[in-house]
Amino acid sequence: MFIIYINKMSKMSKMTSSSLSSNPIFLFLMFIVLLIIFLAIFRSVSPFLSVGFGVHAHVGDLKGSFRVEAFENEMNGPVFVIFHAPWCGHCKRTMPEFEKLQQSFKGPVKLVAINADLEENKELVQSQKVQGFPTIRYYPSGMSGKFDEYNGERTAEAFEQYLVQSAPTGVPDVGPDRYESVGSTGVI
Repeated sequence: MFIIYINKMSKMSKMTSSSLSSNPIFLFLMFIVLLIIFLAIFRSVSPFLSVGFGVHAHVGDLKGSFRVEAFENEMNGPVFVIFHAPWCGHCKRTMPEFEKLQQSFKGPVKLVAINADLEENKELVQSQKVQGFPTIRYYPSGMSGKFDEYNGERTAEAFEQYLVQSAPTGVPDVGPDRYESVGSTGVI
């Protein structure tokens, strides 16, 4: 009796497998599963390519990331930064004072104005987690390091007094190229 039962089971399994392979629904589902597996392998091997969706997003993110990293590496000494937007009323009042600081300050700190409204600066602004405008920060070791948020008076005199107290001593002036306006001309 046991032999007959095994014999019937083998006939049943043969019948089930042959009927499944000819079933169009089964074939369609198998095709979908294999397609998903293939695409998953393809995406993990080549994350910057896709089947037509999101190619531009990857290229843009990559370009922006390199640009942000290059900018942050370029700013490797003490940096005093103002993130501003042209539509911001507080920024319109603060920017002339920041520009006066550029003319009068003779210290070792690089002064940088970043127009946060320009598309090319948005990733930098986002990477620095800027929430409002103007945001004024002092980076003692460059923009890739820690920073102190400036919350003082927004005048050239107050900026200079803060920088004299915060800037390292014994560091030579960075020279006439210590001031950059990032985004006013569209160049980072």
